[in-house]
Amino acid sequence: MKLMLTDRPLHPRAEPMAHDFRKGGMNRREYLAAMAALGVSAAGAFALGGIVPTPARAEEPKKGGVLKVAMNVKGFKDPRTFDGVEMSNVARHCNEYLVRWNRDFSFEPWLLEAWEMSDDARTLTLKVRKGITWSNGDAFSAEDVVHNLTRWCEADVPGNSLAARMGALVDANSKKAVAGGIERVDDHTIRLNLPKPDISLIAGMADYPALIMHRSYQGDGDPKKALAITTGPFELVNWDAETGAEVKRKEKWWKGEVHLDGIRWIDYGSDPSPMLSAFESGEIDTNHETSADILSQTEAIGLGQSEIATGSTIVARFNVNSAPYDDVRVRRAAQLAVDNSAVLKIALDDRGKPADNHHVGPMHPEYADVGPAVRKVDEAKALLKEAGKVDHEFDLISVDVEWQKSSADAIAAQMREAGLKVKRTVLPAATFWNDWSKYPFSCTEWLGRPLGVQVLALAYRSGAAWNESAYSSKEFDELLDKALAMPEAKQRQEVMGKIEQNLRDAGVIIQPYWRSVFRSFRNGVHNCEQHQALEQHFEKVWLEG
Repeated sequence: MKLMLTDRPLHPRAEPMAHDFRKGGMNRREYLAAMAALGVSAAGAFALGGIVPTPARAEEPKKGGVLKVAMNVKGFKDPRTFDGVEMSNVARHCNEYLVRWNRDFSFEPWLLEAWEMSDDARTLTLKVRKGITWSNGDAFSAEDVVHNLTRWCEADVPGNSLAARMGALVDANSKKAVAGGIERVDDHTIRLNLPKPDISLIAGMADYPALIMHRSYQGDGDPKKALAITTGPFELVNWDAETGAEVKRKEKWWKGEVHLDGIRWIDYGSDPSPMLSAFESGEIDTNHETSADILSQTEAIGLGQSEIATGSTIVARFNVNSAPYDDVRVRRAAQLAVDNSAVLKIALDDRGKPADNHHVGPMHPEYADVGPAVRKVDEAKALLKEAGKVDHEFDLISVDVEWQKSSADAIAAQMREAGLKVKRTVLPAATFWNDWSKYPFSCTEWLGRPLGVQVLALAYRSGAAWNESAYSSKEFDELLDKALAMPEAKQRQEVMGKIEQNLRDAGVIIQPYWRSVFRSFRNGVHNCEQHQALEQHFEKVWLEG
């Protein structure tokens, strides 16, 4: 059995990690994420760790049919600026990714055949899979990968969050890829020469904005033009924001055949009632997500359910550039006024776990337990008084998606109960997402990601495209750089404890819970399980009837 993803000898840290896992020193998620970062294949990690894979259930898939999916259909834009997984769920069936993060939390080479991390984590070698052809007849090659990596590193492009994911490759002055950082070795090999170590790069390549586009792509926002040249199993038929989208099966795909004739996404808006009616009338087969508050209704009409525990969450965050939230005392007062466990119970009927206001949790391999977030009403009042803001009215903004609205309502209720003045503003999805990163005080959904350092680099590093709080701390950034250079999760934990404490003490977010996510589907829909990051991988789905 091949242990490494390349022919390089086994990474020197691999066997000690496997030993630690076998002795109970880390859980399965931690182990698989750490081994992938070192370039050890999933099969190799299973073998070293003594994991017996769950055998696939014997089924005889039927070919044909169009899968109909209820989902908010957001408008297409340059994939590196995608800011909603829904965009990728249409596009990923046409174009593909270098790496896939699977439902079992392993990383799988996809358009890459393999990767290899050097012992000092400063060189990452990417092996491009051979035998893949773009739909226009061009061979998929290192040229395509270099083109995408170069575009990802353009940090001066508004909304390009991949620049944060590729942070070690970005020159802070030019806002472009560092000179010599992306090296094309041959037609199927790229070497990334990193000025500083970064163990999160592979995880970043699996994230949803990292869609691989043809080497000719220059940012066209028309989906029909942008997705005209593809490697995936489907081709785009139409994409209409807030209405629907559709793809149809291509004749050939490099991984073999898919079962579905096509997939159609239908946008029923944020009110779940039309979606439930569509399930009952047979108009749809499955959905993007079933929120916890309507699970009982989907079960009552006989739908199947798929659940997975995740690192997905919601944060009520302050923009520190907006007065009075530039005062840490005002932010901390709001944070200390909220009982996170109460918000979880009210908003999600306890379907999740309380979080601790620092956006790292037990599902992350480097999580450090710095203690729970504790509600302290008297301290909250004292801080507001000290800041001279006793009469300030907090305006908490949320999107009109029911579970997010309920979460924001519960946070506001906790704050009011503590004596703070709070207004609630609820916006339609299209309006909310136009300016989601600019509001002074608002609630934002964040999907789960494999590594805690990955989340923090996206959301709280100074100047990052998705840093909606505008938080900027030299101490935080330096600690994060240090953690990103440590391949072993246990090494990172001590540093992570300091990072978590830094973020919580800054009062940047109220993060009430970690939530489980659900998907519903009718009888006769197979292989349609929910993904921990709400990704839709439908190439193995098949339909009865």
